[in-house]
Amino acid sequence: MSMLFADTLNEVAENLETVYAVLLMGIDGLPIEKLILNEVVNMEALTAEFTTIVRITGHTTAEINAGSVEEVIILSDQMMLLTKTITPEYFLLVLLPQDGNLGRARFELKKAKYALEKEFV
Repeated sequence: MSMLFADTLNEVAENLETVYAVLLMGIDGLPIEKLILNEVVNMEALTAEFTTIVRITGHTTAEINAGSVEEVIILSDQMMLLTKTITPEYFLLVLLPQDGNLGRARFELKKAKYALEKEFV
């Protein structure tokens, strides 16, 4: 895997106080690169199921002419899941504890998107 991918995921994790995982994902559900710091959930199930949510959300926004999906945020009573779209085929995913810093995570994913998007042209 690309050192740029691994370095970018590490930078996201280092800039967040608490983070469970940072992944670079394909829309097919397979991780391109991953950094797992605390496997609080079954990561294979999470990536498969969450990719389905991202795909369905993308189809829905296209169907209603709402444009393309930039971010998906799911807040539960135990954790937060955030994605940031890089291209229609690739996205970043971060898994945080429920009390994690959502604003900082969004900012870090946006920076990571800009660092990585040239790799997917």
